Amino acid sequence: MMDDELNQQFTRRLKKLRGHRLHILEAACGCALVALIVSLFLPKIYRATTYVLVSESKIGAASKDTAALQLVTLPTFTPFVDNDALISESLKKFLLDGPPYNLNVDKFRRRDYLDVRIPKSTRLLEVNVEFPDPRLAADLANAFAQGAIEFNDRMNNKDTKDTQDFLKRQLDAAVDNLNRAAAQQVKVQEEARIEDLEGELTTLLAERGKLSGKLGQLRLDLAQDHSKATSLREALAGEPQTILLKKSITTDRFLEMAAEKLNPQGPPLSVIEESPNKNREEIQRDFVNATVSSAAESAGVQAATDRLDRMNKEITRLITNLATVRSRVANAAQDYALASDAVKNASHEYQTASVTVSSKSQDMKQIAPALIPERPVRPSIPLNTALGFLLGALISAAIYYLVIQNRLELTRENPFVDEEDEVVTLRRS
Repeated sequence: MMDDELNQQFTRRLKKLRGHRLHILEAACGCALVALIVSLFLPKIYRATTYVLVSESKIGAASKDTAALQLVTLPTFTPFVDNDALISESLKKFLLDGPPYNLNVDKFRRRDYLDVRIPKSTRLLEVNVEFPDPRLAADLANAFAQGAIEFNDRMNNKDTKDTQDFLKRQLDAAVDNLNRAAAQQVKVQEEARIEDLEGELTTLLAERGKLSGKLGQLRLDLAQDHSKATSLREALAGEPQTILLKKSITTDRFLEMAAEKLNPQGPPLSVIEESPNKNREEIQRDFVNATVSSAAESAGVQAATDRLDRMNKEITRLITNLATVRSRVANAAQDYALASDAVKNASHEYQTASVTVSSKSQDMKQIAPALIPERPVRPSIPLNTALGFLLGALISAAIYYLVIQNRLELTRENPFVDEEDEVVTLRRS
């Protein structure tokens, strides 16, 4: 029942409010007229739009994840366009810091002249500039886009230069190291005297070979002479020193025997002679020669053995020195080779530094440069007029509704007022 009563009251109020529709319409038209006049006198704002494409570098091999990474990191390129330094530079370039605009960075930002957006699923930066002067709006939009591109180029060039300077220092250090390695290699080769050592070793080896052959022959001769001396000593022991020769006066042995029988006391008819044993002398001479040769050969063997020992020690020393020297030379050559490879790598990196840095950088290009806008975006006269009409209608309807409600409340408090109104209404009718 309360809801029905409220609905009836609301219906009665609407009926009474419908009776004032002409007044509401007049108020709405008045507000629309005011909005039209105000819109006509408001300064016109023009919007200029340009786009900046952020793409991967075409120099060098691109990474597979570059495209996805660009979409994620694209908001980081917004400050390239929307930054105080570029705004200040543009204001000074177009003389907007003086009359009649007298703009600075703070005023420019508070009036929202610049708006940078990133269209969804694109690599674009949308640069919007809204300004009272259409030509200045286009010039500012293009200036912001070109400023961002120039700033990106300066960053890429600086990165390239810094990289080249760093690689140049590395190349210079590698060249210095190569020069030191080359000087050390030459010094080691000069101090090594490998050819002299090898020549001396070759001579000693040849001499040792000859000496070894001679020593073997001496030992063979010594063994032969020693064996010969032993044999001669034994033969000499069995030979008498002298030989007895008996000479007979007769040539017939029977006559000699008969003579001895006839005169046994008589002088012998034969003569005995004692002479040196020439065979013994010959053996003695050969024994002496063998003994002397054996002694000489024994001394020769000892001397050759001593000389061979000294030569072996010298050869061992030369081989050790030669191995050490060759190791030093090989180490020096290896150091030189490593230094040479380091110089080649550093030189290659230095020469390809610009390509390497550019392949990792991002390019910014302006597409669709901003043109001078022909129509202002603000104020919109039809929209403002319509909004003024709607606002006037709402405000006037609210005012009349409040007046009617107040009168109803007064009626409840003083019922005579309602009766008087009804009487007056009847009289008028």
